[in-house]
Amino acid sequence: MSRDKFAAMTSLKIRQATVADVIPLSGLIRRTIRVSNFKDYDQKSIDRLCTIFEPEPVTKRIENELILLCFMGTELVGTVGLRDDYLRSMFVDPEYQGRGLGKMLVARIEEEARQRAIPEMMLHSSLTAREFYLALGYEFVEFQTYPEGPFVLMRKTLL
Repeated sequence: MSRDKFAAMTSLKIRQATVADVIPLSGLIRRTIRVSNFKDYDQKSIDRLCTIFEPEPVTKRIENELILLCFMGTELVGTVGLRDDYLRSMFVDPEYQGRGLGKMLVARIEEEARQRAIPEMMLHSSLTAREFYLALGYEFVEFQTYPEGPFVLMRKTLL
């Protein structure tokens, strides 16, 4: 890891997303989908999934759910959302995966859910992230198929 990236790791900040964050947030998510999911999804599925995270739909999400952003220095490196009892849209920039950021973001959103007295968290995992969520205590519920491809419905008891 370069000295600059190490310095950035020491300046980790998390804050709630605003509409002003739409363009970088949309870019982070779409880039992560294209890089991280190519082994498990065909190009058509990836393109359809990326459409869901273009700026306009991301703007609506910011207006209707809690979305947290994770920065290292000034660089947006991760995000996670909460809508009702669903963990939504957890993404970590591919350059920063494997460093514990995803685990930290999930823990942060689970704590927010607990504060809201949500007893059980649900999520739709990509095939790519299924093992990640299993390691965090989420249980397999069922496979589901959407136009964007197959996903895994999972749950975890919080309270």
